[in-house]
Amino acid sequence: MTAAQAAPARAIDLVAFDVDGTLVTHAAGKVVWQLIAERTGCDPTLGRTRYARYLKGEITYAEWVDLDVGDWAARGATREAMESAIREELGLSPGARAVVQELKARGYHLAVISGTIDLVLSVLFPDHPFDHVFTNRVHFDAVGHIATWEATPYDMDGKEAALRLLAARTGTPLGRCAFIGDHTNDLSALRLVGLPVAYDPKDEVVRAAARVVIPAGRLTDLLGLLP
Repeated sequence: MTAAQAAPARAIDLVAFDVDGTLVTHAAGKVVWQLIAERTGCDPTLGRTRYARYLKGEITYAEWVDLDVGDWAARGATREAMESAIREELGLSPGARAVVQELKARGYHLAVISGTIDLVLSVLFPDHPFDHVFTNRVHFDAVGHIATWEATPYDMDGKEAALRLLAARTGTPLGRCAFIGDHTNDLSALRLVGLPVAYDPKDEVVRAAARVVIPAGRLTDLLGLLP
């Protein structure tokens, strides 16, 4: 038997990641939305209130994004200030760069499906090898002030839609897809794929939805995904 004949068939062909809390972490568990709101002096209760309104169906996801980013713009947020907040307070999770680069070298389709903003990857992982990136986007004018923005349709339950789109686009059955996430907004994706992975899960329901759980800590990191 040759080495090629002996090698087991690969079970997964596409790997998709969440960003905040998964690829990217904060020492106190905050996400980029909280950081920018704090830096611009927004009322810290607004984010929680708007999230509750979204869950009740009182506002859409796009309206929620409009309210938050609109507040930042009204308070004069600039690209430079937002990049500084990201650079100073957020960082790639341990092993994130190495595991993504290794997966790319092994030939997997790679994707990001996240409710983060595109600036996070631009600042922390500008050389990322992801083939597909679904995030919220913020655009700046010539002097660096917020000009326009685009809410992603692929957060919360929309993550399922993103995976279905990617599966069709790449010709990959959903059973041969993996998703790595940490929070309840990842549940629709975790429940859909063949290999659901929870990294440092923030809720027991997320842990329960995963086939593999990778705890965050000194002795564990995202490299635990490779086996």
